[in-house]
Amino acid sequence: MLLVKRIPVHATEICLRDVVARSLILTCSEKADQLLSALIQEGLNPRVIVASYSSDELTYARNTRTFMNHYTAWKIASAKVGYTIICESDFVPCRGIGSFPVFWPLHDELAYGYLYQGSPRLLALIGDVPYLRGHTTPLVAYVVNPRVAEILLKFYDDQMSRYRPQDYFTFDSHLQWFAMGQGAHAYIPLWHYGEHGGFPNSEHTTRGRLSRAGIHRADNLYSPLYFLPAYASGSRTNFALERLQARALGWARLLSGRWIVQTNVYKIPLSTRLRMYLIGMRRLLGF
Repeated sequence: MLLVKRIPVHATEICLRDVVARSLILTCSEKADQLLSALIQEGLNPRVIVASYSSDELTYARNTRTFMNHYTAWKIASAKVGYTIICESDFVPCRGIGSFPVFWPLHDELAYGYLYQGSPRLLALIGDVPYLRGHTTPLVAYVVNPRVAEILLKFYDDQMSRYRPQDYFTFDSHLQWFAMGQGAHAYIPLWHYGEHGGFPNSEHTTRGRLSRAGIHRADNLYSPLYFLPAYASGSRTNFALERLQARALGWARLLSGRWIVQTNVYKIPLSTRLRMYLIGMRRLLGF
């Protein structure tokens, strides 16, 4: 199993367990027993949300129905005090995730974070810590507070007014830019706090034509995983090969310059750009 050396990211660490009031696991018909057990052990107060659809909603694109599942979670999070972790049933957390550091600035009421990031990129370094302002797409596992959840509810209304629910559309690739336009700020940790353990929605290939058929994995992990991901099909060899490929793709992203995203919001002087690349190297060098 590929491991990472645990190095504190922040000088003064506040852990997830200190600030997360609850976690929501989104499922349809799939089992989430292992994930539920892991989050209970970590003291993250999990609850399983099982989706149900009307006969009309069953005609919607599968991706739209996933969007609806997240909408249900946003409604819950918007009505609750504190931070809520929202994760899909194929999320595989790292051991000790409850004690991992909070990686977003708690003083910013419009900050939220991606525990798992897919193909992460940096937008900016914030503060002396620094906090990593990131850009990513997958909603496999993330954390929001009520104010950010309210913004995401607006995003849902916006997207559902733009697209027919029967049509495939990549709502998750639009989400962060919409939220950013509403003043929200997304952050990522130095290392993934878990893995996307499942298989991609087949619509990503048949209707979306996404690169790599929508497959995405963590390029590095904060610690060993709680259990073997489904994509390993019970084989630690398959798991190791998949992890090596994910690490290689992380290096390709870094060395090709795609690790940093230039926007009109943040100016990135040469010294900051160099620092961002060094952070990217640190992210990938640990075992």
